[in-house]
Amino acid sequence: MYQQIQIENWLLEIDILRTREFYKNGLEVCNCLYCNNYIAASKSFDSSVVSLFHSLGITSSFPAHLSEFPATEEGMRMYIGVYHAVGRVLNGELCATSNWTEKSTFQIDNFTFGFSDETEFVPEGLPSPVLQLKFEAHIPWVLEEKPDEFY
Repeated sequence: MYQQIQIENWLLEIDILRTREFYKNGLEVCNCLYCNNYIAASKSFDSSVVSLFHSLGITSSFPAHLSEFPATEEGMRMYIGVYHAVGRVLNGELCATSNWTEKSTFQIDNFTFGFSDETEFVPEGLPSPVLQLKFEAHIPWVLEEKPDEFY
């Protein structure tokens, strides 16, 4: 059942139950050191970030895609990635790679988010319509094993 949800300047129509049901089955996530760090760090995300994921029915430990880059701050990494939910944007500016602006994104803690209907990396079996939640985040390195050991 679809519910209307207001997040910042966006009015969304989300089927939270179908999204949660989809994530309950788990998703295949990359097992590299950088992705493992993101998954481990997701257990300690700020409550405001956790609340956003929860309101959309998304499980934060199952991103559909992640890319990692060194950050300028010591002990931090920059991640970009996507999650998906069953739903759509009713009102608010959509975000695309070419349209990553203050008007098309919003910030919560160390994350910048944007909603898009231009989907990529959509997991097989996710019901339509698909809403893509893109993000950029600065995440601390939490694993004991350090990435520099591999260079």
